[in-house]
Amino acid sequence: MSVLHFSVPPFPTFIIGGRHMLDIGKKHVKRVFTVFDLLYVKSGVLFITEDGIPYEVSEGEYIILVPGIEHYGHKGCEEKTDFIWIHFFMEEGYTSLPKEHIEWSSLVKEEGTITEPWYFTFQIPRYGSVQNRPLINRLLNYLVGLDEYEGVENKLRQQLLFQEFCLQLQKEVLAIPTAAEQVTEQIVAYIREYYNESITMKELSARLHYHPDYMTRSMQKTIGMSPVQYLQQYRISQAKKLLATTNMKVKDISNLVGIQDYTYFSRIFKKQEGLTPNSYRRFVKRDGV
Repeated sequence: MSVLHFSVPPFPTFIIGGRHMLDIGKKHVKRVFTVFDLLYVKSGVLFITEDGIPYEVSEGEYIILVPGIEHYGHKGCEEKTDFIWIHFFMEEGYTSLPKEHIEWSSLVKEEGTITEPWYFTFQIPRYGSVQNRPLINRLLNYLVGLDEYEGVENKLRQQLLFQEFCLQLQKEVLAIPTAAEQVTEQIVAYIREYYNESITMKELSARLHYHPDYMTRSMQKTIGMSPVQYLQQYRISQAKKLLATTNMKVKDISNLVGIQDYTYFSRIFKKQEGLTPNSYRRFVKRDGV
């Protein structure tokens, strides 16, 4: 089955949800929705067809049925089947692509600044199993259980819980082999310790004993950016702290975080934060950010 690609923010919007039990021999009803219909099976097996393709959704698995396409139960349940259903929509639209089109390095769509948020591209399979069942079960039980209580606060909490569910699905999809995670941890630790010195991919390779291409692939899969991008981002984050808490000259701060070229430092700072270093300092000290 394909993968949903959509931009965040905004997150998909929760509409309504509930819990349903199908007895032996009973089928899911035939229908066409104008919104997404997510089905998560807590126990049993749900036999459902979408667009002529049959699926067996077992315990701990989910399926996301898309708007405008007919779906129905093609076979009666062979055992009592307990599932949670959630209806939601996407304000900004989506694309549905084959699973092999997932590009982990494009998870970060646009880096944020001091006035603009970060934008991400979520990539969630429409059919799959969850890894952390206890967490997902608690999350979804709480979400649909709030329908029993009135009040605006509970409706808002449902939306937040649904966002957390979407985030958990994305986190599980991003799971990669432990070896790559360990490589990323080593690179991040090295950068955080030596960011104020000259660091090149060649030096990283020599110090950590990994090929530069392998280090880049590992970090892109794990955190969505290359070692060079992470180094730049970390240096700027340290520079921001110094700009906000000291009266050091910007040129000295540039040198202190490992960037000897002041002009280059100012250029990448403005690209990342949307302000020059001096403008950022005035802003945070004026508004107490």
